[in-house]
Amino acid sequence: MTSPTPLYENKVATSSSESATSLATCNPLSSTGCSADPALATAISDDFHSESKHYSPYRTPSKISYSDDGLNLTLSKQYDNPSLVSNYYIMFGRMEVMLKSASGTGVISSFYLQSDDLDEIDFEWFGGYGYEVQSNFFSKGNTTTYDRGEYHQMDDPRADFHNYTVDWTSDALKWYLDGTLIRTLDSNSSSGYPQSPMRVYFGVWAGGDSSNTEGVIEWAGGLTDYTLAPFNMQIQKLVVTDYSTGSEYKYTDDTGDWSSIQAVDGKIMGRQAKGVSEFSSLVEGEEISSSNTTDITDTTGSSETSSESENLSASITSSSEATDSSTLTGSDTTISTITTSGSSSSSSLASSINSTDGALGLENSLSALAAGLLFVVSLL
Repeated sequence: MTSPTPLYENKVATSSSESATSLATCNPLSSTGCSADPALATAISDDFHSESKHYSPYRTPSKISYSDDGLNLTLSKQYDNPSLVSNYYIMFGRMEVMLKSASGTGVISSFYLQSDDLDEIDFEWFGGYGYEVQSNFFSKGNTTTYDRGEYHQMDDPRADFHNYTVDWTSDALKWYLDGTLIRTLDSNSSSGYPQSPMRVYFGVWAGGDSSNTEGVIEWAGGLTDYTLAPFNMQIQKLVVTDYSTGSEYKYTDDTGDWSSIQAVDGKIMGRQAKGVSEFSSLVEGEEISSSNTTDITDTTGSSETSSESENLSASITSSSEATDSSTLTGSDTTISTITTSGSSSSSSLASSINSTDGALGLENSLSALAAGLLFVVSLL
């Protein structure tokens, strides 16, 4: 079984009247001369009342809109893949989004992190299911096993906004739903561990499109009926903090191990304590300084910074339980986490499985690839 084609190289049918950002990239584990990844090295918050300088349209920009209610991604016809990608990378950090997923059988809402060498961290929502969210991860694009995904019960993510959080360090990866820890992956996992610089992707697409493979359609929940469109995915707020410092992140060898990543003019895991503090401030609507400095006492994976992160997680959980269905209605609203409903992560298919004119787009994660391969294996 061959490794999956990087999702930037997959094909997708698009309208000639639309332009999409071209993300020319290379896998540093198999290619030489790859460009370094621009580092975020700070914390940022976006409410998407207007276009953000931190994110660029990836596919179907005409179906991406901004308003006082936030970001709206609309799938209204076959081959629509409205999606965005960050203009930065993080090397460990925390990401939190307040999101409502799209409805519709076979419609996948996507929110995930992915690296140039195909490490990946996912949240995925299925438009035909109103009671769960899927968490998933991949290491170096490996889809030879299919047991990485887990499903988590929840109130309908299509009906209300919910808060979804990922906390990613050199020691562990944690997924949260409305401030409650729902899954932990240790860095010594036998299935591999995401540990290279990642960008943020989010969008909506039709996994249930008739042009996709049977395995992908089955994974997505069935065929999509476009006569019921439009299908809308919404984001009210997104907060991201980088736990490392520097101007860019470079691969120094072909292992993809985090210890081989160089933070130019900075340090890997050099601002975890500060990153956690800034993240908390931004979630609460406060301003932060824009300085890019390394924590004086912070070391890679130190127990002190890990403890501070755990304390924040406990605070978030407590606040979420206390405020339950609170929403961000203004700068005077004080909450420790963005609370309310769902989003979905999507999936990408290698060119060996995906048709060139299918609805499976470049912005999709590796989960559909795994689903397609699993379906093929089940037929053998």
